[in-house]
Amino acid sequence: MLQDIKVIIFDLDGTVYQDTHHFKYYAQRLCEKLPQEVHEAFWRDYDAAVGGTHALQIGTIYDVKEDLILKQKDNEVVAGLTWDGNEVSKEKLQEIYGGRTLSYDFNTMLNVGDLWWIPGSISRHYGINDEDAQTSFGETRLYMMTEKFKMEQIPGFKALLHSLADKVKVVLLTNSPEEDSEVILHKVGIADVFDYKIFNGKKPIHTKKHLQSVKDRYDVDFHEILSIGDNAINEIIPAKELGCKTILIDPHHIFAGEGMANFADMRVENIEGYMELLKQK
Repeated sequence: MLQDIKVIIFDLDGTVYQDTHHFKYYAQRLCEKLPQEVHEAFWRDYDAAVGGTHALQIGTIYDVKEDLILKQKDNEVVAGLTWDGNEVSKEKLQEIYGGRTLSYDFNTMLNVGDLWWIPGSISRHYGINDEDAQTSFGETRLYMMTEKFKMEQIPGFKALLHSLADKVKVVLLTNSPEEDSEVILHKVGIADVFDYKIFNGKKPIHTKKHLQSVKDRYDVDFHEILSIGDNAINEIIPAKELGCKTILIDPHHIFAGEGMANFADMRVENIEGYMELLKQK
């Protein structure tokens, strides 16, 4: 699969580092901006969602306006649950979403594709406003820039990426801001490995636009581009639709089993998993 690859595009969070302790910090920043009377419920839902026992799970969609948790296929709603986990009738789903293709944003229709969106969605359920939600995210990214945020060093990862950069063009495409992303890249030791960096990418809304710009920048075909990420809707499905090769990091086994090929060419559980694949390049 990697023989003809000329460009590799990496996501940042969950793709070039796999630390997760900042998500609890993010949840705390969100919760403190909510009314005191919902704090207990917020943490109960957070623990359940992270533990996989809540209706809200990675791989679902949260419709803030309707307060519904959705399952989708090809961006069309196939099932829905209330916040408490009760199934929504097909008639009700047809009434709300019939004939409608889902379009994701960062405020009203949330793609819960990774752990960032668990506390984010829960805070929306309890009524946080756009400004406070964005402030909480910014506070978390600032925390990640400090010495207090210790990051795990994955043996051999830095050397592998530098080796790849001698053979192919290595690109970063992230939704995160430039300033704190650069700090994280320096902490991991790979800030200088990328030939091209795209910050504030607004995936999945602009994923295909960025992939087209990468294709044009390096004068390659889409099948010569490999997209690696941990969010199927953000990094994998749009890339596959254009003809790129894809590797999905799926630690929660959301896309395990039959039909996995519809979402990614290859699926791994962690960074070490795709490292083994890239060693073949």
